[in-house]
Amino acid sequence: GARRRGALVAGSGPAGLATALMLARAGWGVQVLDKRPPPPAPQAREWADAPERSYNLGLTDRGQSTLEALGVLDAVRQYSAPNVGRQGWAKDGTPKINIKQGRKYTALCIQRDRLTSVLLEAARAHPAISCSHETEVSGVAWEADGPAVTLAEKGAASGPILRPALLVGADGCGSAVAEAVAAAGEAEVVKFEDTNVRRYKTLPVDFDLHPDPASWRRDLNLSASAVDGAGVSLEVLPTAEGQGVGVALFRPGNEAIREADTPEKARAMLEQNFPLFKDLFSDRAMAAFAEQREQRLPGFSYVANSLHGDRTALLGDAIHCVKPYFGMGVNSAFEDVSVLEGCLEGVDPEGSGRAELNAALEAFSEKHKGNAKALVTMQRSFDRKGPAGFFSFVLPIILDTLFNKLFPSVFSPNGIQMLQRADLTFAEAARIKRRDRVLQVAALAAFFAAAARAVPWLVRRVLGLWLPGAA
Repeated sequence: GARRRGALVAGSGPAGLATALMLARAGWGVQVLDKRPPPPAPQAREWADAPERSYNLGLTDRGQSTLEALGVLDAVRQYSAPNVGRQGWAKDGTPKINIKQGRKYTALCIQRDRLTSVLLEAARAHPAISCSHETEVSGVAWEADGPAVTLAEKGAASGPILRPALLVGADGCGSAVAEAVAAAGEAEVVKFEDTNVRRYKTLPVDFDLHPDPASWRRDLNLSASAVDGAGVSLEVLPTAEGQGVGVALFRPGNEAIREADTPEKARAMLEQNFPLFKDLFSDRAMAAFAEQREQRLPGFSYVANSLHGDRTALLGDAIHCVKPYFGMGVNSAFEDVSVLEGCLEGVDPEGSGRAELNAALEAFSEKHKGNAKALVTMQRSFDRKGPAGFFSFVLPIILDTLFNKLFPSVFSPNGIQMLQRADLTFAEAARIKRRDRVLQVAALAAFFAAAARAVPWLVRRVLGLWLPGAA
């Protein structure tokens, strides 16, 4: 076959572009490809005129540390808004603000596609990186000395075959590369049935339309639930221009959403259910909301057993696909890039052989596959509904809060907080929570056993006081 040169990264989302920047810094020549067209430039007017074109992401310590190591954090900050906490409201409209403290980095909010655009600009500026859009992987086969990747280009009947020295699958949930690796080797793509299906629409929120714009803090995640039975929740994150991007979450077939099919009906529904926000919806926003199709959240899946194949690595949503409720998707993907970088250290892109590269990829897989599984299984336990949701999410939160408050040196905070701790791997967080659960069960069993022994004694004591001689 043709001489293998350089790395091919499938997927030019945040994970794929961060991977390309990491590999280029290590001396690799990198080709990045994506089936979608490129987003507008990060400074383009579209982000201010229609901020809802992409939902917002929150970048926390895990993600920002990787971006800083890649030398692009300052560029990302330029197009982001700081986020210092969360604001909800009591039933009487009183604000409830929770400020997040103790983190190395202040969280940043940026539209997902805008983050992609910032990283794409950095990649295009690097002489070792080339980027191709509207081109995707249609098949991967493993030859005697590594992967042969067949491409599908828009408008073409068939595309070229590339033989990279290193293939990285960062092509998202439902990754073609991950499916190929699973078909060829030990990897297994584990997909879960979505038992708590949600849909969403994005919604621009303009604080400057309010009679008192200064009354709205633009450095918080605003969280509200419908007050008039629409079955919709609204999460609003800030943008660099001082606006907000809201995500309206609801179940499939939601009647209020279905009936809000004109700008006037959309405004009536939103103002009735979110009265605190009623001055923040522009006419353009209502028209866009009414016309927008309902969008799907991803399901839960992860890659088990192995995160690599011959000269091939998998990362990002390709190995751990989660719903974006807790801000872990993009941050965990950037952490994947950092772990892969550490495992590739010492591998010479020009001089190292196939065995040395595959040993590095195997080290990545062994070090990180437990984290991919732990991230998905823990987040999935937070997302169930009905009785299953009570026992997998609500009850553990209650127990964690109680035991952590009573015995903070023994019991850790709840699972959501543990996943967000950048000083722990996801697998370590999962092990700590399993230990907590065993100790909690033991403590509760001891308590109820003691209570069961105490009840007869109390009965005898009471009877002895009331009926002398009965004891």
